[in-house]
Amino acid sequence: MAGPSTTGSPTVDRANAERWIARFGGVVQPDDGASVEAGAHSVTVRPAQEDPDSPWVLYIHGGGLVYYSTAVFQPFLRTLANDLRAPVEAFDYLKAPEHTAEESVEQLQRHIAERCRALAGRPLVLAGDSVGGLLTLYLGLRALPDVFSRLVLIYPVLDLSTERESYETFGEGYFLDREHMRRFRSVLEPFFTARGFDPFALTDSELAGLPACSVVTAGCDVLRDEGLAWVEQLADRSARPHHQHFPDLPHDFCLYTGKLESARGAVLRIAASAFSAEASHHR
Repeated sequence: MAGPSTTGSPTVDRANAERWIARFGGVVQPDDGASVEAGAHSVTVRPAQEDPDSPWVLYIHGGGLVYYSTAVFQPFLRTLANDLRAPVEAFDYLKAPEHTAEESVEQLQRHIAERCRALAGRPLVLAGDSVGGLLTLYLGLRALPDVFSRLVLIYPVLDLSTERESYETFGEGYFLDREHMRRFRSVLEPFFTARGFDPFALTDSELAGLPACSVVTAGCDVLRDEGLAWVEQLADRSARPHHQHFPDLPHDFCLYTGKLESARGAVLRIAASAFSAEASHHR
């Protein structure tokens, strides 16, 4: 399956993307027992059965700061919450090009910081997919250090300057194509460059402050090679993140848990391992 191409209109493109996900990714199953609580700036999915010792998961969705919403992610969020037996709170953010990356990230940072203060005393996990993975790393290291017990990066954006071989191999027909990724990078790169934040150039002090970290990579993904290279670089610096690789799955596979058994199985494995306190720690 190849994702829809751009029409030149962000509004139309977003609507087309949401229809695509609804058609091929599945819809909310009301009999799964999960419940949804709408907050001022987020939605919290509570599982059918909640483990009283579970962490509170704060989630930043992907979409390049251009696409998607917490509504699009509802089937995945409900699946994740039930698998984890933990509440999963997901945040929307302002979209480009109507807003700058600075406006989007700074507002998101404020909203997540407010929730972290409100949840003080409970273990907090910050997680995100694609650009949400990059934002998770940035917030966990720079904006909200020493707040989270674990960071979970799912097929994350990690390199805004280099196109590795996977850009060519999986550049078309695997949900996230290279042209869309180039567009997303043009939105993101000025913000992170201005702040001197590069996941491939973390300082020793930043690395020392990195919480326990899990990284999920997909084999059929333009972002595959940067994810694998980052995991290898951290291992070479004696910082070993917990790593899961799904060689046969594409970018955005979490959005297809409702209809693709392979995606559903992968999410089950991610929930069982990536978010676990027993997952390997780099320290």
